[in-house]
Amino acid sequence: MKNIAPDTNTVQNVVERYLDNVISVERVPKGYSTYVFRAKTEGETYYVRFLPEDASFAAEVLAYNILLERGVIVPRVIAWEHRNEETGLSVMLTDEISGVSVEEEWPSENAREILIEAGRQIALINKVPVDGFGWIDRNSYHTLKGVQSSFRDFFTDGLAEGLEILNLFDFSDTEISRIAELIETAGRILDTENAVLVHGDFDTSHIFHNGGSYTGIIDLGEIRGCIRPGDLATCLLFDGQKRTLAYEYILEGYRDSAPLTDDDLYGIELFMLYMAVMGMRNKESRPRLADFFYTRARDQLDWINKLYG
Repeated sequence: MKNIAPDTNTVQNVVERYLDNVISVERVPKGYSTYVFRAKTEGETYYVRFLPEDASFAAEVLAYNILLERGVIVPRVIAWEHRNEETGLSVMLTDEISGVSVEEEWPSENAREILIEAGRQIALINKVPVDGFGWIDRNSYHTLKGVQSSFRDFFTDGLAEGLEILNLFDFSDTEISRIAELIETAGRILDTENAVLVHGDFDTSHIFHNGGSYTGIIDLGEIRGCIRPGDLATCLLFDGQKRTLAYEYILEGYRDSAPLTDDDLYGIELFMLYMAVMGMRNKESRPRLADFFYTRARDQLDWINKLYG
């Protein structure tokens, strides 16, 4: 159950405990998993996030700190509270990654270099070990811990529902059987005992640039323990229509930092199909999103059949 978002006056009171000369605070119309506000001082911009549910930012703060230590350019946590007295919610204050996202504005120069660097950086994120798979346990304050103990538990959670709902979309019986076969293959070849940290929502909307230079990756609100190339599959899902240059450049950068075998590349394609199928489970609650996932699943099925037979 979600708690209501705090009003801007309350947020400004919270921010002024940590920042001097606060000029303005405004709600940012972004963010599905958190309530986001922008705070401005003289010459600086900061972001304030509140968790809607009764949970803590502790694990996310830990992830930010680990990544900064490893050379990943992400927002720096200025302050955070497990439970803020005024709002009753966990709150986190971070500095700003300058510039705009690649999704919002394609770089007028150095696009390839910017996206290659993003690929290198996401590979660094995917080298951080996590104890377990799935959503990061927000009740674990000192270690990054997934809520599921094994890849198999993570992979099969909700899968039967995902395969069943294929019957409500425009797939033939032959296509449904083929999708089920490919997902079974994915579960077999991707199975691993070792989970790593993934951004969880990695696409060009989270890659920032400014003046022809890469400036960082934002928003760790969807982090989880997963397989190593999980973020590449997410990027392919959201940015890979028609195999765009963005994905190809990101993949190039990733391979600079973390070599990928042919089996890894096949696994990315299969895992993307798996995620599209799982996303279609939202048909009743979020039909437009489910239709997007249907389109991506159909395109991906055709692509895999063409490329791999």
